[in-house]
Amino acid sequence: MEYRLLGKNMEIALKDIGLENTQAFFDIFIPSRKWQHLLIQNQGIKIDGQPLKRDSVFRGKQLELCLYPELYTYEHYKKEKPVVVYEDEIFLIVYKPCGLLVHDDGQGKDCLQKAVEGYLYDKKEDYCLAKPLHRLDVDTQGLVAFAKSPVMQPLLDSMLAQKMIRRRYLAIVSGKINKGTRFIIDKPLGRDRHNAAKMLVYKNGQKALTKAVSLGFSKRGYSILDCRIMTGRTHQIRVHLSSEGYPILNDKLYGKKSDIMKNMGLLAYELTFYHPFKEEEMVIKAPLWGEFRHLMEEIAYEED
Repeated sequence: MEYRLLGKNMEIALKDIGLENTQAFFDIFIPSRKWQHLLIQNQGIKIDGQPLKRDSVFRGKQLELCLYPELYTYEHYKKEKPVVVYEDEIFLIVYKPCGLLVHDDGQGKDCLQKAVEGYLYDKKEDYCLAKPLHRLDVDTQGLVAFAKSPVMQPLLDSMLAQKMIRRRYLAIVSGKINKGTRFIIDKPLGRDRHNAAKMLVYKNGQKALTKAVSLGFSKRGYSILDCRIMTGRTHQIRVHLSSEGYPILNDKLYGKKSDIMKNMGLLAYELTFYHPFKEEEMVIKAPLWGEFRHLMEEIAYEED
C-alpha cells in the first residue's frame, strides 16, 4: 500500500485501498466506533481535501487520515531516553530494562511510558501520549510495543487480542534440558488467594498454554528455553516453567536466587506482526546484551 505521513495526516493512494466507501474502510482499519464518529465529526478523514461521511463513496486519488488529532501534555518524570528498536507512523517498539514498570503505579515513579512520552515530546512530534499494547512484569526485560496513534490503537489492540501480534521469550531456567527438547505446558492459571501478588496452577483457572524448546544447557546447571505464549496470562511463563520443575533464575516469586546472573532470566526478545499498511510481516528482535548474550555464548562454546 502506497502511503506517506505529512504532519498529522497519513495520505494513502486510493487505488491501493480497494474499498468502496468510508464505512468499509472503518470496518477494517478503524474498529472503534468512537474514533469513527470523531473522525467524521472533526473532518479527520478526507478524499482530495473533501471531508467524508459514513456512506461517502470512494472517488478520487488520495485518502487523507488524521492519525494524531490532539496534542497531549504530560509530566516528564524520566530523563533517560528509551532504547528504540523499531519505529514507524503507528508502531513504536522499545526495550524495557529489568526493574522498570511499564505503567505509572500511581506513586510518581519512573516508568517506560513516561520515557516514551518524553522521547516523542523531545522529537517535537504532534503527539506524545503513546500507549503500550501489552505489559511486561517489572523484572522482565525486553520488547514492548506502543501505539503511537490513538486513532489506530483500537486496531492494534484487536490485532493483539486475535494473536496477530506474536511474542517470543528467552528463559534462563534451573536444570539441564537437552538441546531440541520440545514441550507444551497446558495448565490453567488462577490467582493465589493467600498471596495476591502470585499466580498458581489452578484447575478452575483460566486456560493458559505455553510452548517451549530448549536451546541447550550449561555444565553450570542452567538451560535456555525459547518460549511462545499462546495465551497472555499474568506471570504465565514464570508459573508454567516453575510447575514443570524448571524455575527461571532469580524469579523472586516462583524460583530462587542464583549467582549465575544478576537479573531475572526472562527476556521478551521477539515481536512478529503483519503490518496493516506496509502489508508485510514484520519480525522485530531485541538486541542480546549483557548476561543473556554471555550465557548464550557459553552454551554455544560448550557445544563446540
